[in-house]
Amino acid sequence: MNVKQMRPNALGDIRAEADDEMLHQAFVETPDYLALIESWDRMVVVGRRGTGKSALVKRLERHWKAQEEVKIINIAPEEHQTMSLRPLASLFGKKFLHIRAGMRIAWRHALMVEVAQCLMPMHRFSKLDKNGFLSSRVKSWSRRGHDVIDRYRSLLEESVDKEMTVEQRIGDLAKKLDLDGIEKALKEMPAKTDTEIVILIDCLDEGYSPDEIGVGIIDGLIYGALEVKMRISGVKPIIFLRDNIFRSIKRMDPDYSKNIEGSVLRLHWDEQALYEFATRRMKIAFDIRQESTVKIWNSCTHGDLHGKRGFLTVLRMTLHRPRDILSLLNGTFYLAMKRDSRQISQHDLKDAGLAISQSRLDDLIKEYEEVFPAIQKLLNLFQNRSAEWNIEEFEQKVSEISKESENPMVRQELSLANKPITPYAHVLFSIGFLGLEVAPNTFKFCHDGRREDEISESNKVLVHPCYWMALGCSVSERAELSEIYDEYGIETAPASSSVRNNMIDDVISEFGQIPIGQEGAIEFEKWCEKAIRICFSKGLRNVERRPNRQARLQRDIVATNVAETNSWKRIYDDYECRQVVFEVKNKEDLSSDDFHQITSYLNKDYGRIGFIITRQDSNDLHKGKDLDWVRDIYHEQNKLVVKLTGRYFCSLLRKLKNPQKHDSVNDAIHKVLDTYTRLYIEGQTKKSVKRKKKKRRRK
Repeated sequence: MNVKQMRPNALGDIRAEADDEMLHQAFVETPDYLALIESWDRMVVVGRRGTGKSALVKRLERHWKAQEEVKIINIAPEEHQTMSLRPLASLFGKKFLHIRAGMRIAWRHALMVEVAQCLMPMHRFSKLDKNGFLSSRVKSWSRRGHDVIDRYRSLLEESVDKEMTVEQRIGDLAKKLDLDGIEKALKEMPAKTDTEIVILIDCLDEGYSPDEIGVGIIDGLIYGALEVKMRISGVKPIIFLRDNIFRSIKRMDPDYSKNIEGSVLRLHWDEQALYEFATRRMKIAFDIRQESTVKIWNSCTHGDLHGKRGFLTVLRMTLHRPRDILSLLNGTFYLAMKRDSRQISQHDLKDAGLAISQSRLDDLIKEYEEVFPAIQKLLNLFQNRSAEWNIEEFEQKVSEISKESENPMVRQELSLANKPITPYAHVLFSIGFLGLEVAPNTFKFCHDGRREDEISESNKVLVHPCYWMALGCSVSERAELSEIYDEYGIETAPASSSVRNNMIDDVISEFGQIPIGQEGAIEFEKWCEKAIRICFSKGLRNVERRPNRQARLQRDIVATNVAETNSWKRIYDDYECRQVVFEVKNKEDLSSDDFHQITSYLNKDYGRIGFIITRQDSNDLHKGKDLDWVRDIYHEQNKLVVKLTGRYFCSLLRKLKNPQKHDSVNDAIHKVLDTYTRLYIEGQTKKSVKRKKKKRRRK
């Protein structure tokens, strides 16, 4: 090819639809590809973004289309189709297991009838289909829409009885669709017609949301496909999943290890396979005659980029994915073209690398910001700084920015960070941003959500080289020369939500270990400060323990009320409280003096309301004790003292494990204030109200 004729994307694209002929000629038959062709054991194929899942689908389709005895069913929903399934999935309730069960039944029916439709043209079909049972089903099914997803949606719209309970709907659907009858009629038909059916299911990340409904739809499809494979001979479904979807399924599905784990194939690209992948593209794009991988590479590179070592220099600027390599090399060759050369140099690589580095950083933020709001703030720590850090430095910076952020969700996330080792080092390692030093000048990187439990304060970490340019990281000679390698094929743990939940569990567990009384007083104060900062991150700012140490009246914990939630706005409007006081008592029994002590703090910006936190089991007030003190203080001084407990904060922390309950936690104080207004100030207790209700029912 003439240098001046080179296109900006001369090497093509990893996506199958972009350049079908290039894909076919340059395809690398990896062990994963061969395993899918030769074995029927693996039906769930998992890969990170850009690892070539769709290209693999295209190649498998081409392979099986060449075989007369094989029929192919393609399922690839578009974004709007996936989204249209969500309201239908919600007909099976809010529980994940209910959603999965209902969607599984419908998917099983859909796949079986699609198989029957494939077999209808076979000459023996009509003889085997007694009384036209399957034919009538296929005709009815094909009238429902133009493709599988449209038909599936129509099936749910017409077949789910909205007047029934959720459990009844699930049972009724299986009966109404006559799954057993279809299975019985279809069971041996592929074998008897000498036909194999391959079902290729891709693009499930289009329109996907990582909640119970989104995961339930896809998990139901996996189970439906698994049942069809097991019960209908000659049917091979293969489902391609992005890694983040797979992690959600693994986390939510209690039956994952029993039913799905043994059917999973994780896509793996090693250095040699990627080297061959890149050079095959070069050979075709530039019409190179040599066959040797090294000779092809050397004919297109200059100086330090020669040889396998030169390829590794390119590779370290990527995340070891085919799409990254193509993007980087296409950009590099385009720059070489502009100076009338077909050989790329270190200078070209550096110039092209900046745009690629920024794209990879943007991808990382987009992929994780929904479930990990603090990621942007954490990555900013590395802006224009050294790429190499020790854990102690990182921990100190996290502590500083947790108090500065304006975003309440970010403040909440960062407030969970807990010494001695911040969990966010684990998170950034698990998503491939940070590498861990495992030997002198050697850093290990991994991806796909693995949590590295060996990180200690003595460890050094290194930002992955592919992000250096985007962040403007300075690099020492030691770091430049460090050996960097990545690990793949690793079982995953959810990098965001499970780490967050583990941190919340740690805070709750810490509460249970604090002794009651003077011995644990300081420890309990610190714990309360952390709990307040986490639970009320949206309404309170600048939470500080003992801010006025030199004053005569020393308040335990004070926070600024910014009135950004309904409950804290109510406190500001009704009680004129801008600075909120929390008095901490590490004991179970309170005295009248404890209640009167906090009232001495309530004036000016501190308003007419204060909170006292104890080690009692319940927030409830009791007649003859705290109820009388609260009532007297309110009527005599027009001030309200509200009792909260450590256990109450633990219950709020548990709710924070569910992202949908974040706002309800920030507004949780509403219910407490209502109880004080409606009951306690009037001299009633919850027990007295319950007794009155029982008496009314008896009458």
